[in-house]
Amino acid sequence: MSSSKNDAPRPPSKDVEPTKANTAPQQASTSTDDGTHIPADQIRNPSEVDRNDPNIKVVEIPAEKTRSPSFKEQVFGYAKVIRGTALGKSNVKEHGEQVLRGEGAVPAKRRSSTSD
Repeated sequence: MSSSKNDAPRPPSKDVEPTKANTAPQQASTSTDDGTHIPADQIRNPSEVDRNDPNIKVVEIPAEKTRSPSFKEQVFGYAKVIRGTALGKSNVKEHGEQVLRGEGAVPAKRRSSTSD
């Protein structure tokens, strides 16, 4: 296979100057004072902040969510709710509702003892 002169890479253009990035870092910055760290003395409760002050940046952190129950916990919780309702046992039903809200615990699996 013969290569022609047109297949060779072209030299860089001499008409365009190289570009320079002169903007501040946007993400994953490791430089100091890039705004990712807020000193503890500058953190205020929302009640202490004047929200109309243009010099103050307010960042609200959402409340922690309770974890959602796993599939196994959901099955256990619904079974407890149904059983408690059917048998008229409000404490069993309430325990199932707590598990469904992520507040209650599923008991450890019981192992049957086998004797030889």
